[in-house]
Amino acid sequence: MISTLTVRNIALIEKTELALGDGLNILSGETGAGKSIVIDSLNFVLGERADKSLIRYGTDEASVETVFSDYLTPAVKTYMEDLGIDAEEILVIRRKMTVEGKNECRINGKITTLSTLKGLTELLVDIHGQHEHQSLMKVANHIVLLDGMGGEKLAQSKKKVAEAHSEYVRLKNEYARFGDESERERKLDILRFQIEEISRADLKEGEEDELLDKRKRIRNMEKILTALTTAQNLLDGYDGSSVTGSIKSAAANLNTVADYDDRIAALGDRLESAKYEISDISETVSDMVRELDFDAKSADAVEERLELVRNINRKYGGSYEKVMAFYERATEEADTLENAAERVAELENLISAAAKKLSAEAENLGKLRAATAASFEKSITKELKDLGMGGTTFKVYIVSDYTADNVGENGGDSVEFLISPNVGEPLKPLAKIISGGEMSRFMLALKNIVAEADSIGTMVFDEIDTGISGHISAVVAEKMCNISRNRQVISVTHMPSLAAMADSHYLIEKGVTDGKTLTHITLLEDDTDEIARLIGGNDYSTHAVPHAKEMKLWAANYKKAAEKAAKSASGK
Repeated sequence: MISTLTVRNIALIEKTELALGDGLNILSGETGAGKSIVIDSLNFVLGERADKSLIRYGTDEASVETVFSDYLTPAVKTYMEDLGIDAEEILVIRRKMTVEGKNECRINGKITTLSTLKGLTELLVDIHGQHEHQSLMKVANHIVLLDGMGGEKLAQSKKKVAEAHSEYVRLKNEYARFGDESERERKLDILRFQIEEISRADLKEGEEDELLDKRKRIRNMEKILTALTTAQNLLDGYDGSSVTGSIKSAAANLNTVADYDDRIAALGDRLESAKYEISDISETVSDMVRELDFDAKSADAVEERLELVRNINRKYGGSYEKVMAFYERATEEADTLENAAERVAELENLISAAAKKLSAEAENLGKLRAATAASFEKSITKELKDLGMGGTTFKVYIVSDYTADNVGENGGDSVEFLISPNVGEPLKPLAKIISGGEMSRFMLALKNIVAEADSIGTMVFDEIDTGISGHISAVVAEKMCNISRNRQVISVTHMPSLAAMADSHYLIEKGVTDGKTLTHITLLEDDTDEIARLIGGNDYSTHAVPHAKEMKLWAANYKKAAEKAAKSASGK
């Protein structure tokens, strides 16, 4: 559940910290006071997309932080372990947005992505907003809602269908790659040519770089040859005296006086070492001159080889490594095609078996959906009856085709909700005939059923009471109370009967402070006056306050009875 919600610089809220309790938390206030800002803030921190218009005027950034306690369900624990986040006693989620459009999301201090944040919060909080009416109007969402009622057994069946579908598609794709016999022969001819061309080229790793270096030497051979020849002549002595001979003579002269000075003896030793080094350099220069003579003769061969290497690289990947990878793949594919007839026959048998398995798994899933639909129809009808729609007929219309090619990873069923709100009228698509007030009651009925089926700890309702009045408003309050006995409920409302049922009631007000219009939230110790305002508007008649007190007494009695019934049902 949400323990605290801290909002900074969102719309008209400068800073507020909302401490939320167990059970039913009610938010009420005048129209325009800022109730929607609280829901917007909650949506923001839970990962919904938001724009910079949320940031309070005159500030650079906005942030919302929410603290969860008693939140660790098995699904949440698994998700957090996959993220590498320790599941601590409390969970802190924080999101910040700047006027530059920068977003920052943190889970227990760890920066994360928006999609990761949303994946976690969907396991923690279920928000019913006005947009959810539109979501229910989309037929594609009906199967998702129905499957959510099916529990673990249906979820496992869906998993089996998805696995069977994946295998069926894989086999079909492999079969399609073979094509017919003439197509296989054409492809095999191309592969054989490519394999032969690469094999004949006999490429070596690093060969292109070596050839480029060799070509560079060849193209600059005249300069290199002149420099090497000149150096050789200077070292070996083109005028009758060599560097080696000169060093030898110098050493001999120094040796004649070496006995008179130790430093002179050391110089003689160094000249002796230099003589051997110069001799080695001279021999290396001579070898390089001979090699250059060889390169000059092979220039054409180098150019031809370089052109071949580059052509093969260009055609088959761009580098030696990629050419070799292509060669391996082509060889494997050619081997497969050469034995295609046997594999095609094998695939035909495998595809036939996979199709039967997929159809069987989809049909089994369809049976589970049908059973879930029957139970769902009864539950919705009962809830709607309690909510004053006793003449309603509700039907989950399922059309099925379990032929393998018509089964997807979600099975072979299409699902649509049909409804007849009045006795004697035919069933029609939900989206076409249900009114706003009826839709609110339908959504509440749905949420009441979902609350019993899932493990989400917090449910948020943004004006679920739209279009509801009279006796039904009391029934709605009772339904909301029932939901809040097993989980935390946060609800924005204008309905006095629902406000009277609150375990914690927060008043949202708007006022001017230091020339700034700001929204403030106050936890009411006694909410009688606020309930009276909801009953009578701005005119507090002599009947409004007593009526509010009567509503609070009615709500208290109902909650006591509900708690007693719950204890009795649990055997306590």
